[in-house]
Amino acid sequence: MATVEPEIEKKFIEDSLGVTSQSFGEQITHTIWVEANKSPNISGSTFNKRLIVVGKCKILSIKRGAFGKSVELEFHLYNVSEICAESEDSFTIKYNGDNNEQLGITMKAPLEKLQILIRAIRTSYRRITCGFPETSMMKLNLPENKLIDFEVPLIMSSAHGFVDGYIAHSYYYPKVYKSVGTLDFIRLIDALYSNDVTEIDFTQMAGIEPSSELSFNLFTAITSLRNNTYFKSVNLSGLPHANIISAIGMCLETNKSITKLNLSNLRVEQSLQPLANGLVKNPSNVIQALDLSKNNIPYPIMATLCECFSKFSHGLVSLNLSKCDLLPKTISILFESFERNFGMSLAIKYLNLSHNKFGDIGSQAIGGWMAKIRGCHSLDCLVLANCNLNFQLMGPPLRVVDIARLDLSLNRIDRASAKILGNEVFDTVVNLCELNFSGCGMNADSLEDIFISFNRNRKIANISLNLSHNALGAREATLMSKSISGCRYLEALDISNNRLNCRSLIELLNAIKNIDQFNLHELNIANNYFAQGPEGDLLCQQLAHLINTFPTIRTLNISGGKYPLSKSLTPLLESLVKNNSLKELDISDNGLGDSMASIIGEMLRENTSLIYLNLDNNQFGLSGWTAIAQPLLFDINRTLNHLIFPKTLASAYTSTLIQNFASTLQSFGALPKDKRNQIISLFQKMQDKLAENRFETSVLDSVYVSEYYNKTPYTVHIPEDYVTPLVDVPEHLSSLPPPSSPTLFESVNNSGTISNTTSTTTTTAATVVATNSSSNVLQHSINMNNGGSNINTSNSSVGSVNNTGTTNNNVNGKQQQQQQLNGAGSSTPTVLAAPSGDRNQRSRSNSNSSTASSVISKRSNASTSAAPPRQLITQTSDWQPNEESEADIYDTSNNNSFVAYSTDDESDNYTQDSYDDNSSRKSKQQQLMRKSKPKSIKSNASVSSVKSSASIKSASSVKSASSVKSTSSVKSAPSVKSSNSVKSSKSSQKEVQPPPPIVINHEDDSEQEEEEQEEPKLEPYHEEEEEEEEEEENIESQTDQDEQVDFQEDDNERENNNLSDFHSDSQKVL
Repeated sequence: MATVEPEIEKKFIEDSLGVTSQSFGEQITHTIWVEANKSPNISGSTFNKRLIVVGKCKILSIKRGAFGKSVELEFHLYNVSEICAESEDSFTIKYNGDNNEQLGITMKAPLEKLQILIRAIRTSYRRITCGFPETSMMKLNLPENKLIDFEVPLIMSSAHGFVDGYIAHSYYYPKVYKSVGTLDFIRLIDALYSNDVTEIDFTQMAGIEPSSELSFNLFTAITSLRNNTYFKSVNLSGLPHANIISAIGMCLETNKSITKLNLSNLRVEQSLQPLANGLVKNPSNVIQALDLSKNNIPYPIMATLCECFSKFSHGLVSLNLSKCDLLPKTISILFESFERNFGMSLAIKYLNLSHNKFGDIGSQAIGGWMAKIRGCHSLDCLVLANCNLNFQLMGPPLRVVDIARLDLSLNRIDRASAKILGNEVFDTVVNLCELNFSGCGMNADSLEDIFISFNRNRKIANISLNLSHNALGAREATLMSKSISGCRYLEALDISNNRLNCRSLIELLNAIKNIDQFNLHELNIANNYFAQGPEGDLLCQQLAHLINTFPTIRTLNISGGKYPLSKSLTPLLESLVKNNSLKELDISDNGLGDSMASIIGEMLRENTSLIYLNLDNNQFGLSGWTAIAQPLLFDINRTLNHLIFPKTLASAYTSTLIQNFASTLQSFGALPKDKRNQIISLFQKMQDKLAENRFETSVLDSVYVSEYYNKTPYTVHIPEDYVTPLVDVPEHLSSLPPPSSPTLFESVNNSGTISNTTSTTTTTAATVVATNSSSNVLQHSINMNNGGSNINTSNSSVGSVNNTGTTNNNVNGKQQQQQQLNGAGSSTPTVLAAPSGDRNQRSRSNSNSSTASSVISKRSNASTSAAPPRQLITQTSDWQPNEESEADIYDTSNNNSFVAYSTDDESDNYTQDSYDDNSSRKSKQQQLMRKSKPKSIKSNASVSSVKSSASIKSASSVKSASSVKSTSSVKSAPSVKSSNSVKSSKSSQKEVQPPPPIVINHEDDSEQEEEEQEEPKLEPYHEEEEEEEEEEENIESQTDQDEQVDFQEDDNERENNNLSDFHSDSQKVL
């Protein structure tokens, strides 16, 4: 049977299997005729003659009938869960269907044929499952006589089998993604593997842009990394694909080799929830450097990430969350997760949280964490640019941490903040080597405090100070001139982009010469108020004297910008002819012209020390560039490695002048075609000569390499095949109680507000309703389905998690609400997460939660296969944040007063107002309540009841008749009994205890208004409020008068009604 029509049969098989004409892809590895049925057991159905085809990725069952040939069964090897023996002459292949149902095929044949068939299946399977864990592999329940040895040993494809895995994944998703594996991508993997490169940078892939004609399947490439053990670093920054997060989330669920992950600046709006879910699912991940910058991370996603951080079994070395729209509460839970896992957070070397909103809460959170890790941390670089920091709260922690590189740029530093930083930080730190104060709005007073502290500190050494973009003027220059001479070991000074004129700069240069133990390496005075003429000439003479007198200066930046120096640079350039110390010079944007170009060319002939020279945008023409190029073209200068002129080069190629000055010089666009080609050819020859110089420099040892040109952001080096272990936590940290997890003790209700279950408040009907509704939302938010795999992180304190919802919790919530409405005067504290009076109910809730967890685990482990999740997300994430809820979640005010920072207070708690300081305020409001009339109290109570009923109506989870009845009873309370209710409410208010230390109010406006009606706020006393109270008293007195008139009118009307009734009765008697 197998020899009938071999040619036609082979062509049909290849078309059915998906064999391509390229050198990679699906191929036929074995074919055999057997007796088979479509059943996972031998007695399922009748056996028929079938051709079994084994490919590199798939298995086919082809039948041949009277009407031709057709494919009866087709399944991927990733879906195979088990191969078991039914009898001596048969075996069964069990696999998962498209809907995850259990299917199978049973085959009968002689033992020799079965042995060869099973070996072919095992050979293809092991090639595409390199690195897979045993729990994901198919099970072999076969006797030894059916298992024969492989023909050849396993030869893995490039990158530890990644290429074969990538091809198998490409055939696994044919219905979702039509394209198969890309040859260009496979060739790139081969090149990376041959050069021992373990970083896969998807931004450099051919065809990565969606508009490209090259069909590159990014989703398949990322998911192929699920079990790969070769690649250690993945870069996906700036890619515009919508399914990146879903793919990387699936990858991280099982990957145990990726140590660096860069997902910054994803250009498609998508949620990071699948990424967080993947990390939570895989506690064995080894992510040590995570970059999520320039992505929006709302509170729920950060809560999941924090839960993952708190469970890391290794150290986190680098974390970049800059420009992630983090708000104070989100930042607070981040550092709470650091405190829950000190072993992980003590290993952090680089932490970037710039361009986020810290405020008081965030400043207190990071301050508390830094105060606790003093003396036992690894933090080397902390970037907090543009974070709205409160230096009164985080000043002392900066001292005890003593970070080497600190970036506080774009934070407002006034005189008070400067005093705190000076007195509490900079006068005692030892390890500080880089300090960035750029754009901090500093003035002379602020600078004075900072420099005084540096002068007092005799232990600091080799510090780089950045004071750019601070609008520094003559007054600040005078103060710096008096103070800078005491800054020992000042290594770099950046005062660019300020308002310093030539006189102020000359004054500063004279002061810099007098620095004790002069060690200045870099000086940047670019983009200041330069001037041509005598002042500019004198400034350049001072610079020339400085660099020739102090050979430690290696970098000088004097870029002009709006105020060029032009020919005033002549003294400086002439002095460089014999200078042997300056390595880098930037004189761009100075409008030099061709006359100055000849001076630069002469300088390059004699100078042998310059490595880097920036001449961009200086109005050089063809003659000027020819004079500059001659020392390079004729091999006179062999030391210059970098000659920078990008704007000029663009001008030559695009025939467009890019410059800041009005000039009558001939532009490149006005040159004839042959002249333009001549200057372009000149630039190319210059670049070739510079490349030769760089090659010669790289061969030589102990040669200075340009730091200015190769300056890169701070990076943490992580050795390959090394996982940073958890740091040994000191006893004083391990003994601290860990903060509560936000995913367990906080819930997000329908309005988006956060209910903190640890706070103790007076429970009302509205809060009970909000609690029940928020628990329903939490069930939906916690049990998220990502890629077909359920994630169960529920807690019994929130209620039972099952497929039918929370019916029992709603019924019990209604009963509790009825009790609360009947006893409105009670002030018993109530935890909002679950009913507090039924222990049996809580035990039932725990059992339901555990049952649901077991059901989910059974479903997920029902069949073992190497297949990735079936439910794929191609456009957006499975979890979409509610914009309205996010706005409500982050609706916090920074105007609240908080307790001052104390290093002894290890809990780092906050209180909105002091209870003891407001006793007078409370007594005044109680007096106002005593003065009010019963009828006015009735009106206020009715308003409160209306608001309560409105809030009850807004909660969809509670609409029972009992609750409505109780609400109506509150609304219909008679005015005569209102005075008793006022007394009971006053007595309940007296029984209310002071609020606990942690009270962060995130309730909505309706609940706040109800609390205002129930009990007086604890606020500080102000004169303006006293005036408002007097106005309120006047209004109440006027209201009392109106009520008296109303009472009198009611009495008159009642008397008239009685008289009319009397007359009617008398008429009846008559």
